[in-house]
Amino acid sequence: MKRPLLVLVLCVSCNPAPQSAQAPKTSVIVIGQLVDRTGSIATPSWGESIRLAVVHANQALKLSGKAVRFEIAEANSGNSPDMARAGALQLVKQQNAKAIITDSSQDDIAVNMLNYDGDPGHQLDVPIVCMACTSPAIDNPEARDDDPVKQAALRNGKRWNFRTTMSDAYQARMVVHMLLSAGKKGDVNGDGKFKLSIYASDDPYGRGFSDAIRADATRARPGALIEQIFHDVKANPAEYDWAADVAKVTDRKNRGKASGTPDAVVEITFPKFSAGFTKAYLASGSQVRLVHTHNFRAVRVLEALKSAVEGQEGTSQAVLGEGASAQVFAEELKSVTGQAPAFRDAAAYDAAMTVMLAAIQAAEQRHFKDPAMVSGAEIREGMRSINDPRGEPVAAGAQGFLRAIQLAAKGKPIDYQGASGPCDYDERGDIVAQLARFQVQGGQFVDVDRFDCVKDPSCPQLQRHAEGR
Repeated sequence: MKRPLLVLVLCVSCNPAPQSAQAPKTSVIVIGQLVDRTGSIATPSWGESIRLAVVHANQALKLSGKAVRFEIAEANSGNSPDMARAGALQLVKQQNAKAIITDSSQDDIAVNMLNYDGDPGHQLDVPIVCMACTSPAIDNPEARDDDPVKQAALRNGKRWNFRTTMSDAYQARMVVHMLLSAGKKGDVNGDGKFKLSIYASDDPYGRGFSDAIRADATRARPGALIEQIFHDVKANPAEYDWAADVAKVTDRKNRGKASGTPDAVVEITFPKFSAGFTKAYLASGSQVRLVHTHNFRAVRVLEALKSAVEGQEGTSQAVLGEGASAQVFAEELKSVTGQAPAFRDAAAYDAAMTVMLAAIQAAEQRHFKDPAMVSGAEIREGMRSINDPRGEPVAAGAQGFLRAIQLAAKGKPIDYQGASGPCDYDERGDIVAQLARFQVQGGQFVDVDRFDCVKDPSCPQLQRHAEGR
């Protein structure tokens, strides 16, 4: 008597529930994360920030009752153009990523070039959102390059490229203004001249930023002597002769001719190179003012140089924007990692959030029953529609994303307010945010001044800050 009963129970437990009682199947939208894990800009917190954004979006989707979720597919860019290209093709062609989040200028350019090289198998047809690329040539419709494919990618005619970090064109103005505010229009050694040495990485980021500073300094101070010295981005930082380069940027020559001692040196390179150069610079005993730029603002630099860099100064995009989004992001990231947001963390978070918001809004506008049907091209068109100035402001975090879902379902516009700033993509695919002048104080990067480029492209100073970052 027991055996038939057991069979009956087993059979009943195996029968599927009626179709009406089954929960709808959850579909998946894949986002590609093509970020450096092993190279010169590897920063673990960027990946953690992207994952946090996906967690927030999925929490909101679950609360809204929508049967879709986002997943991350990862590839290592290595901060190497060849690795970045291979990773992008893997993410899109093999893992069906509907968008790619990437990092440096050279990686971003290399990935976008796939859309213009004429090979149908390379056409990505998905938005590329760069969270750490700053070259002024990127997304510039007037960019020029000897390589026609690279020039087309820089000009971004197909509008696939976006970035959640500012062009260095803004930061260059700030650097020049800061330098010319010292002494007599930049002449701090009293020789009647303004001489600036720029030390940069030999890549699109280093050359683009360096050229922008040179152009701005020459316009603002006619007759300025500008020396540009570049280092190989493939150099081994542990073996490279940094002392020799320090001697070049601090000597009394410019292109081999006597020119006097520099009034300042500006360094523009990646963190692992910046640490080596700065260590050699400090060891040289040079009294010439050294000004760093944004990549110096990395935890790995502090860990490598410790108290030796106390008092060092530099410029960067602000670590966080202002308002509720910045606060929510900072609190949530610290609760997950135990650390306050580091440089570029907010930009990484916003890259993921804007892609996901654009995907959901595009699916709602097209009334897709399954939001995962949304294409890369449709997400691209949605990237700018999430910044509608007529829309209701929505903040970062799960509740902000949930409100965006609710508004999109009603066909109402939204205006995403990012953790890094407004995140308003213009026609080029660029954003504008705030800049900061920072110093190392007590083993931390501290903003001592902030400059608002959002309301005024001349980036006027806002107020003095004293916030550890």
